[in-house]
Amino acid sequence: MWRMPDYLCFTANTAGSTVRLRKSWSPTSVTLETSTDRQNWSTYAIWDTITLSNIWDKVYWRNTSDTTTNFSTRTSAFYYFTMTGSIAASGEATSLINKNLTDTINGSYSFYKLFTGCASLTTPPKLSATTLTASCYSNMFLNCTWLVKATNLPATTLATQCYDQMFYWCSSLEELTSLPALEHWAKTAYTYMFDGCSKIKLSTTQTWEYQTPYRIPTTWEWTQSSTWNMSGMFNNTWWTFKWKPTINTTYYTSNTVV
Repeated sequence: MWRMPDYLCFTANTAGSTVRLRKSWSPTSVTLETSTDRQNWSTYAIWDTITLSNIWDKVYWRNTSDTTTNFSTRTSAFYYFTMTGSIAASGEATSLINKNLTDTINGSYSFYKLFTGCASLTTPPKLSATTLTASCYSNMFLNCTWLVKATNLPATTLATQCYDQMFYWCSSLEELTSLPALEHWAKTAYTYMFDGCSKIKLSTTQTWEYQTPYRIPTTWEWTQSSTWNMSGMFNNTWWTFKWKPTINTTYYTSNTVV
């Protein structure tokens, strides 16, 4: 049975919230469409502001292509959202790449800095891709200071710097994401991933408050290698553990793990 793709969606938490997509320099040209009902679509012009006049108003986003395309391409050429008010994201971010969605992030830096500085963002979109590329989620939610929820990251094969500074300084973040990767060769994949997330609480020992086990990887055993690097993954978080975790070691958290 055919089902409507789970397109990236922004929902207003407050009336009059706005969203627009901007670009830095000249990333790969893309053609996007937006809709309020997932039935009627109109071409979106980069830089145009969309106003969500009422609480619960929604806008859906998709690429016009049904084949995988590149999105952002490098640290100086990328697309990024700006927002005002309060906005919850849902749906699959990969609808920006392929209107039928995709399990593969094609091209390095695809979602680099996509929501950087979006203090209005309270929940993230889904990131269900299982094949990643270098720096694809790097700095994605940098300084999203009102982001309270994390998102599931199901990829089992990593890429260099794929999660680098992904939630950097998300000071309202109250959830941790499980990290089920089956291998460890991707250098600096987790560097500074949760740095500055001051509501993330980890402990090396289990207590009445710190009950939930948290381990990297989630279940598998890795072998240490020279490429392994988690520098600053939990720097500037809360409680007793706040720096570089050790692989195959169980920590404990009072946060929800998704």
